[in-house]
Amino acid sequence: MKEYRPFEILDDLSKEEEICVIWLNGDPSSIGTHLETVWNKKGAWRVVTDGGLQEIHRRREVRWPHAICGDFDSIDRKLDTKGAKIIHTPDQNSTDATKAIKWCLEQKNEWHFNRIVLLGGLNGRFDHTMSTLSTLCQFLEVTVVVLDSTNMVFALPEGTSRIHVDLKKTTRMCGVIPISQKSTVVTSKGLKYEMESLPLAFGVLISSSNEVTTDLIELESTAPLIFTIELKF
Repeated sequence: MKEYRPFEILDDLSKEEEICVIWLNGDPSSIGTHLETVWNKKGAWRVVTDGGLQEIHRRREVRWPHAICGDFDSIDRKLDTKGAKIIHTPDQNSTDATKAIKWCLEQKNEWHFNRIVLLGGLNGRFDHTMSTLSTLCQFLEVTVVVLDSTNMVFALPEGTSRIHVDLKKTTRMCGVIPISQKSTVVTSKGLKYEMESLPLAFGVLISSSNEVTTDLIELESTAPLIFTIELKF
């Protein structure tokens, strides 16, 4: 059984926490000032994908990244990198988010962190959103949480997962989405519309517009899932 406490990311933003935060390229409005505080957390390792660097330059209240990662196909060459480490990842078969996560995991001996947070990556072009979800499923062995101004999204592996929810920080609306292209049978505890060995599949049934009823959810699945919950700031 795997335990998830994703709302700790939003707790006491002045508290030092060892996390790795990756700022993705995309619609700037999806990363509001309340998420800037996650980026600015004491103890956080900060990485920006190349396309997000211009937005970092534009915002006066955000701390400078430790590294800039990408193929640099979407960066203004005139932008000052201000001493950040430049990580050139030209592999066109992987997204910038995937390459950034891989690079961060390679730094774990030097960078101590217990989870990875992606800021953005859920809006704009739909294929980009789907690539973000695919990226989550590539790293099921670590906790990777995506945040934007509306959503908290993360992937759950096959088996049983327990999710601790801060009910003050959510509208309670949630979704349990089958993402694997194999049989996905789900049993839940702690949702308004419970599932008991319920097969989920695109074109058949997904659990959208569900609702959290307690601060501890348990999901058991025969295949990986995407769990999404609406935030309240």
